[in-house]
Amino acid sequence: MNLKTFLLCSLIFIFTSSCSGTYLSYYQTIKLAFKEQVDAKKTLVEVQDSVFDLIYVKRGERPRALMGLVAIEENQYKWISSDNAMLIMENGRITRTLGLDENLLYLSNTDIDPLKTLPLSLNNEAKIPIWSRIADRTGDEYGYPIESTFSQAQQSTVQVLDLDIETLMYIETVNYKAPANYIRLHRSWENQYWYTKSGTLVKSIQKISPMSEALEITFLSQIARLQQ
Repeated sequence: MNLKTFLLCSLIFIFTSSCSGTYLSYYQTIKLAFKEQVDAKKTLVEVQDSVFDLIYVKRGERPRALMGLVAIEENQYKWISSDNAMLIMENGRITRTLGLDENLLYLSNTDIDPLKTLPLSLNNEAKIPIWSRIADRTGDEYGYPIESTFSQAQQSTVQVLDLDIETLMYIETVNYKAPANYIRLHRSWENQYWYTKSGTLVKSIQKISPMSEALEITFLSQIARLQQ
């Protein structure tokens, strides 16, 4: 049984054991949303009407996919896609993945991740702290020390759901701080994060290692709530 089937079976067991038929309808909506799609597209109204939170995820050169939020546990947001992938995020950062070609298994020190305190005003000269943590990945890559530094904010416009959203964009430069088990041509990479001035994360581009595929994530439901 694959991950998607397991999760959906778990959901329907919980929902159908309840007294309300609303939960069965909710399950059917999730099942429909997880059908295979090519360059998934939702309208603002569709996102606002959805009974569960949605994100776009573009993985490398693959078509853009839709993922649904299936659980929130101890500040971890768990998103699932139709191709059996799962992203687990804290404060918008990917902290664990399942079902990818290369998976992030563990990330330490997430309680002091600078993403918890972003964004800062363009006029704020405060230095964003350097963030150090340990990462475990598939392929016997365990216990790697990683360090991040952040740029000052830049003004940027995010276009999604036929909206132009004014944001503050931060670039995170990520560096390995110790030799890897395997030969690497690259020891650093960049992630990007786009926040509204009120502090809502609306988009990010993240990689879990220098050579992994970039994951471009657009937080559709977060954006839709800003329009209400």
